[in-house]
Amino acid sequence: MKKFSRVPGLGGLLLAACLMLTIPALAAGRWPEKEHLPVDFADMAYTGYDGAALRSALAELEALAASPAAQAEDAGTRAEAESLYRQILSEVDQLSTQSALIGIRYDANGADQAAADEAAALAELSVELFDECYRTLALLADTPYQDILERDAGPDIAEELRSYQPLTDREAALYQEEERLVQAYDQAMARPAQVVWEGQVWTEETLAQDRELDDEAYWEISALLERERNRAAGEIFLQLVRVRTEIAEENGCDSYADYAYRESYGRDYTTEDIRTVRQAAKEYWVPLEAALMDAVSEREVRALDVRTRAYGDEILDTIGPCMDRIDPELGETFAFMRQYHLYDIAPGESKLPVGYTVGLPAYGTAFIFDSPYGDHQDYATLIHEFGHFNETFHSPENDLWSSFHIDVGEIHSQGLEVLFTAYAEEMFGPEGGRAFYWSTISNMVSSVLEGCMYDEFQEAVYDDPDLTLEEVNRLFRDISEEYGYVYGEDEEESFFWVDISHNFQSPMYYISYATSALSALDLWLVSLEDRDRAVDIYLDLAAMGMSRPYRETVEAVGLRDIFREKTMRLLAGSIQDRLAEETGTRAGGGALPVVLFMTAGVCGAAGITVGVLLGWRRRRWKRAAAAAEDPWEPF
Repeated sequence: MKKFSRVPGLGGLLLAACLMLTIPALAAGRWPEKEHLPVDFADMAYTGYDGAALRSALAELEALAASPAAQAEDAGTRAEAESLYRQILSEVDQLSTQSALIGIRYDANGADQAAADEAAALAELSVELFDECYRTLALLADTPYQDILERDAGPDIAEELRSYQPLTDREAALYQEEERLVQAYDQAMARPAQVVWEGQVWTEETLAQDRELDDEAYWEISALLERERNRAAGEIFLQLVRVRTEIAEENGCDSYADYAYRESYGRDYTTEDIRTVRQAAKEYWVPLEAALMDAVSEREVRALDVRTRAYGDEILDTIGPCMDRIDPELGETFAFMRQYHLYDIAPGESKLPVGYTVGLPAYGTAFIFDSPYGDHQDYATLIHEFGHFNETFHSPENDLWSSFHIDVGEIHSQGLEVLFTAYAEEMFGPEGGRAFYWSTISNMVSSVLEGCMYDEFQEAVYDDPDLTLEEVNRLFRDISEEYGYVYGEDEEESFFWVDISHNFQSPMYYISYATSALSALDLWLVSLEDRDRAVDIYLDLAAMGMSRPYRETVEAVGLRDIFREKTMRLLAGSIQDRLAEETGTRAGGGALPVVLFMTAGVCGAAGITVGVLLGWRRRRWKRAAAAAEDPWEPF
């Protein structure tokens, strides 16, 4: 994905979102013309970016726009304006690419301080430069040469540029503080938590290695470590809530949730609209998740994990042939990615536990970063991220005008996952294929519930920014119980929400996993009746990119409107019917304890992260399952 879970404002995306640009529809043909440079990732050096060339081009364009020659149509003036505009776009591509490269280095090296400082400085410079670009291009929009802009940014660009409001000094300071706190969170989570129990210092590593502890002691220490992680990250979260509340107030909004929906993500639905979806999820989708949990046994999932224990090229070797069968051009893009090593999916001790796709616009390509689990989730993650890669690879938009409708972007990834269920048995054999098939569908249903749950949690927190950490922990427990989580009688608080980086890096993002998963599941149901039609819908969606908002895009390709209670009910019912046909399973009895279910990562994001279910829940499931047979079985 386009590193969605990084704070949108600091990569220039906030400024672009403020413009709310409307990009015209693509020309005839599925994929637009675009140059993809045949450069290996190893040869893409991070050189930094000082902005001198961009500022020089902006100064020349500003002088040209102010000159008498710019007030009348002239071939020479037009050629000069066109050249300067193309130079500006090229420099923005360089800026965005260098930002991506330092971000990859930061994530690959455990958020080391040097990379953190470099990334922060470049993020601050990006805000300044995007602001200067918009202010200068607004001058060109008031000349006879505004059509130069309209070709890329649409017919309304002149008016949108005139209404563009540069950041105030206060806003710039708030965004810088926001980025500092996000990096503080990254670094806090990269450091191992430490607690003292019976006079000894414990970390997750020492806990996992100690073979003398009984289960009671193990869980007591594990709970202490969980609480300590929550304390360290939670205090940062409270500061972020206060900073973001100020950002919303600076922009005339009472609610940061409403501000983020409109300004950061450009959604064509509101926080009020989504409440219907959240309520229907609790009513119809919680029991559906319980039925899906019953459909695949722990033994089947563990057997699948053993069968799929592979890394890097072994995973790509399995996935590649299926890409060709979905669509030859999809296969060609996959082959290009492999040929030029536009991925880092190998395990690494220093890597942050994130997964995402980020664009490399100077090369016309993209890059997939993932810190693998070492089980079947790695296949799901690669399929998911390649959905983002393919869209980014083909997108003709320059970052200066890029759209950010992430609900649509997540259909590109989750939609590809559901299409891959048709090849599950081919990839993993009859038993492994069945487990992978239903795990994929289970993951989508869990995405619906997790997306709604974290959205409701975040909205509630931002509606009351003076909550204490204890109150936030209790709030999360109360909300999560409504979505099927089960706690012990003595557990008054829930701590693990801090492991979901989206809560820190990209607030109000998580609902996009729910909206997109609902549309992806709708696509899957179409595929069961008419595979060719489903593939055409998916490819049309990918070719449309993220230029249109979610509801408009879904309607354009003929998928259902999830904001109708009836649609939510019918989708859940259809999935249940398909499950009953295959397994004889019926919904009922409420949700099972989530600790017993493992879900594949969805993305990342943007420091994505990017799993819909966090690593903590995954590790705890494995530890509980292993202990049932042998308390010291490696996992």
